[in-house]
Amino acid sequence: MERITVVLQRLSILGPKRKGGFLELFISKRLIQGLATAMMGMFLPIFLYEVSGQQFSFVAAFFAFASIGYVLFLVPGMKLTNYIGFSKALAFGALFSVIQFVALYFTDETNYMTFIIPITLAVIGFRVFHWVPYHVDFTAFTKGGERGRDVSLMFAAIAFMGMLGPILAGYIVTHSGYNVLFLICMLLLAAAGVSYLFVPAVEEKFTWSFVETVHNLFSHRFRNVLVGEMANGAEVIVTLVAWPIFLYEVLNGNFLQIGMLSTVIVAVTIVIQLLVGKYLDTKGNNKTNTLKRGSIFYSVGWLIKIFVLSATQIFFIGLYHNIAKIFIKTPYSAILYDMSGEQGRYVDEFTVMKEMASHIGRAMALGVMIVLTLYVSIEWTFIIGAIASLLVNAIYRLQH
Repeated sequence: MERITVVLQRLSILGPKRKGGFLELFISKRLIQGLATAMMGMFLPIFLYEVSGQQFSFVAAFFAFASIGYVLFLVPGMKLTNYIGFSKALAFGALFSVIQFVALYFTDETNYMTFIIPITLAVIGFRVFHWVPYHVDFTAFTKGGERGRDVSLMFAAIAFMGMLGPILAGYIVTHSGYNVLFLICMLLLAAAGVSYLFVPAVEEKFTWSFVETVHNLFSHRFRNVLVGEMANGAEVIVTLVAWPIFLYEVLNGNFLQIGMLSTVIVAVTIVIQLLVGKYLDTKGNNKTNTLKRGSIFYSVGWLIKIFVLSATQIFFIGLYHNIAKIFIKTPYSAILYDMSGEQGRYVDEFTVMKEMASHIGRAMALGVMIVLTLYVSIEWTFIIGAIASLLVNAIYRLQH
């Protein structure tokens, strides 16, 4: 609690709108919606894996089509966001997320092919109206030179919810089934949608066409952002899809054990996360130096995970990987938010390019994962995560 108070004291100097905006955004995104995300993040791919008869290719294809759809509909969605406003778009996005869980509630082994289409469309709708407005608001409500600490607080909140969410979800699924979990997530997301209505409006307007956006995305000026974000997206999707299903296989479908292991691993990393954020703001080159070293350690973690065979190994290697993750994700995000802040009135256009690059990377990585799992077991897809972890240093080169 002391940490959030310190942040608000700093932001109050810059005006009540920035202070209030940061607080509302933090509560809505990182606490209310964050708990729902933490509860479902580990178990959504497992649920789809189960209802599809353990078809990894089906799960990977679902996430790939969701990313492709997001890339295609993001620019048209931003045109609509111009009319409803960035902060209200967050509430609109939460509505799509509620629809997603309503569809999941009625999905089972007999009808999953029918419901996968509305689920995919709901995921795309949520992403279109959520992620760019969220990143634009976060940039607007924070300040350059202090974003390392603000990003660190954000990740610490994610870690805290990641400590509560998996064990709660594991217990609920074990004792009450998926439908109760989906109902709880619906309620949390509805509450988040209401709370987003209180986030102060940000005066931004997206002005590029789809062709103009793609042209700028692949231009020489933004080439390193493209490579870095594609790599980041590829690594993220391995974490979101392959790792949970791998845990499900190694732990023989023991949901409570999956949740408990994830909770204990995350709990150890919270204090380290906050210390890293303060360090990143002390010197100008700390972000890039930390990113460069952290990517190496994080990449090694993915390679070690290939050889995990037991719950004990999952704990120790997962703990190492989570700590290493702090030293890559925190500086990476801080650097990108600093870049966004430097774009002036083009902060939303820059954010759209960043999101598109990330999901192009996700879709490409998922395509490779589908092909790989035709010939080798799922853990060998972690090589994609290892390679991608090193490629995020394209952002490091851009900073120089």
